[in-house]
Amino acid sequence: MPGGTKSLRPEMLGELLRRGRWFNDLPPDLQHRILAVSRIRDFARGEVIALQGAQPAALSVVLAGAVKLVRQARQGDEALLYICEPGFWFGEYGVLTCESILVTAIAKTRTRLLILPKSEIDSIVTGQPLYFRHFAMLAIGRISAYLKAYIHATSLEPEARLRGQLYVLSQMKMDELGARPPVELPYSQSELSSLVGVSRQTINQLLQTLAAKGLVQLGFGRVLVLAPQQLLASL
Repeated sequence: MPGGTKSLRPEMLGELLRRGRWFNDLPPDLQHRILAVSRIRDFARGEVIALQGAQPAALSVVLAGAVKLVRQARQGDEALLYICEPGFWFGEYGVLTCESILVTAIAKTRTRLLILPKSEIDSIVTGQPLYFRHFAMLAIGRISAYLKAYIHATSLEPEARLRGQLYVLSQMKMDELGARPPVELPYSQSELSSLVGVSRQTINQLLQTLAAKGLVQLGFGRVLVLAPQQLLASL
């Protein structure tokens, strides 16, 4: 597994996680408590980490690899929602609300996670109720991004949907992982077609149009967004 995170000392693991804004903004005592009660676990490519409809078990952060968040339809189809990169936490909705998990998390590659069990979160919050606010901020901070994603997803024009999705994905990476433009997004054209709801051929044509306008650069399995704000300039 790249990175050798399984052998990291707590202080080194803490340094890695503090690259993400949510963990970095936590009180030092809470950071130490999370590191003390969490565990590292590896997942094979394609392995299910959390299943839609199941009871919430943990809050997790990607240490190495990537995790797909997908919404599963009744007929077995999957709708891609997000690809979690190292430093991205997921599972906050279920552990905070105690409701069933909304989306399925699947290891896109060989993946290593730091897992904070829900029982440990409950224990932390019981001992120090003020810490609930910090866990809640992880979810609250994403509401704006989720709302923007929904608005752009319902746009009638495919190019507008693609521009909006690329902007939201870039903004989330900047907000949560401290990335700066240009922002590299690990999405293939097939994955973008799933996000936008058009064919892969259409996505290819739209991306070529955006590339010709100097808004993106295309690579194998990823897109480099050169200036996220400009994506919305003409919307």
